[in-house]
Amino acid sequence: MVSIMSMTPVALTHHGADIQLIGLVISGHIAGMYAFSPLMGWLSDRLGRLSVIGLAVGLIGAAALVAGTAGPSHGRTALGLVLLGLGWSAGLVSGSALLTDSVPQAARAAVQGLSDFVMNTAAGLGGLAAGLIVSQAGYGPLNAIAACLLLPMAALALRGALRKA
Repeated sequence: MVSIMSMTPVALTHHGADIQLIGLVISGHIAGMYAFSPLMGWLSDRLGRLSVIGLAVGLIGAAALVAGTAGPSHGRTALGLVLLGLGWSAGLVSGSALLTDSVPQAARAAVQGLSDFVMNTAAGLGGLAAGLIVSQAGYGPLNAIAACLLLPMAALALRGALRKA
């Protein structure tokens, strides 16, 4: 998520967007990340953690497709970023719930802290790699690579959902 998010202002600037539009697109993305967290929690409780993780994979994949093929269409880029934020929210909320469901009460704080550390380290490395990828190949290929990174998560979510069925 961070890889795509961090390079979107660069892509928008490349296609002539001004700072106000870039700010609006990033604001929409952040709204997608946080404004719908209660809905993602409700869905996670109602539909199950793995189902909402599957939703996250679908939303992030759709975001990569829409944003990565947007080219000069600022509207498509904005839509892609909102989908990306919604996917992040779905994945973080349901993944955190699944994690806390899976460990004893006494270990939850330490496990959640480790999870946050790993997530934030991956985000930092993803942002760094994104700059290198965009400088060498472009924003579209960055989105394609990000979408490919979803495949293992999609397989695990599908496998878990099939076991429950």
